[in-house]
Amino acid sequence: MLRLESIPVTKLDLEDTTFLITFIADLEPLLASLKLVGLLEPLILRERTDETYQIVCGFKRAEALRRLAITEAEAIVYRQGELDDLQALLMTIGHNLTRRLNLVEKALALEKLLSFGVPEREVIDCYLPLFGLQPHMRMLRQVTALLGLERKMREYLAREAFSLSTAIHFLHLDKDGQKAILPLVEALRPGENRVREIISSLREISLRDRMPVSSLLARGDIVEVLGDLETPCPQRLERLRRIVKRMRFPLLAAKEQRFADYKQSISLPPQISFLPPPFFEGEVFKMELRFKDFRAFRELVTRLHQIAERENKDTDPLLDLSHGR
Repeated sequence: MLRLESIPVTKLDLEDTTFLITFIADLEPLLASLKLVGLLEPLILRERTDETYQIVCGFKRAEALRRLAITEAEAIVYRQGELDDLQALLMTIGHNLTRRLNLVEKALALEKLLSFGVPEREVIDCYLPLFGLQPHMRMLRQVTALLGLERKMREYLAREAFSLSTAIHFLHLDKDGQKAILPLVEALRPGENRVREIISSLREISLRDRMPVSSLLARGDIVEVLGDLETPCPQRLERLRRIVKRMRFPLLAAKEQRFADYKQSISLPPQISFLPPPFFEGEVFKMELRFKDFRAFRELVTRLHQIAERENKDTDPLLDLSHGR
């Protein structure tokens, strides 16, 4: 028979994480609540033969009680044999479904279900939908694979609340690659699209040049971006993207730079936009003139005529920038 008991906090085994699925919990709100009104919800425990108690539900509450030096806690206690492992795990999962689980927590719950003997098919059909995941074998494999990431990387993914489609990009990096990229993404805070872009480009460069991602990220210009604490993150992130783009597409990057230098040299007024062919694949450049009346239009045309007259008639500065030149 279940009973509500007062249990010494020192008897709680906080090291036994058999049923723990919470990852990087924020204890501050709970600590404030305990100070204000005490423990509102009892712990759920299993009694053990050594007169200690295994936590089924309430790891955060137990840790908060310990930090506040509260000596006793109200708990529902299951005697030996009254609650098996799978029942206890399902109870834990049920309690946690009242909040939004991060990807790592979903992975922990799924891995524990499998380790407690729940067949893969049942996990896929019954439990993946409970976590808002599509019921497919590939989904199960991808989510549980996240537990193989470095712990600091898992913490980063949980904090940023990234989608699975972004998180799995980190699985493509080896341990050294994960350790090397983590300081960059933590410092520069790229969004999901930028994370996918940067990792995909680095992997392509790594495969092409047969160089580990960790070595690519040890380049001086990338290290300089990380160490530049005076520049705001958005600008540093754009610098990193340009560096990676030059590494991935050196010829394209060179053409873009030459075009930028040329455009700067001719000093176009701001009312004229000058665009190269997309990816410099083609020979058609574009100009767009913005004006409010015909007088302004004539002034822009005159300015373009002056620029054209200054150019060397025997050469064409745009030909070697166009496709195939």
